Amino acid sequence: MIAVKVLLAAITVVALALVGMLSWVAGVWPADQTRATVDHCYVTHDRLEAMHSRCVGNWTRSGRGQQGPIHGVDVQESWKVINDEPNSAYEWEVVVPASARQPRVLADTRQAWTLSPRALPWGLVPASLVALLAALAWLITATVKASRSAHGVPAGSSATPA
Repeated sequence: MIAVKVLLAAITVVALALVGMLSWVAGVWPADQTRATVDHCYVTHDRLEAMHSRCVGNWTRSGRGQQGPIHGVDVQESWKVINDEPNSAYEWEVVVPASARQPRVLADTRQAWTLSPRALPWGLVPASLVALLAALAWLITATVKASRSAHGVPAGSSATPA
């Protein structure tokens, strides 16, 4: 029975640590913001005339101001170009409209991702689900084995404990 209690305590500690990490990334700790301010956006076009964009801005994490790239800002073709001449990286700066200036973000201390289908790494979702299912299967198996050993039932036996 002690093994089951230790296992449940370990699961609780891991779950609390994960909730803490996710709440920090989501910006729900004290002195954090769930929104970032987009300061500048730059657009460029590739050889196939497809537009690519990059935005930078600032946000707060753990009471400290952070700045860096903000991924997933939905830059539109209709945004006005500030200069007709590109910068040294052949990018044109565009005016960020008020509607796109403060998106909700998930952020760490180096970069932020807007909560949009463009920004989040959706390719990791299937891998995460498989990992969670494997962890759940292991957890159930370990709990059943610990429960059986606590009741004196041999590990290979299919008998139910009394």
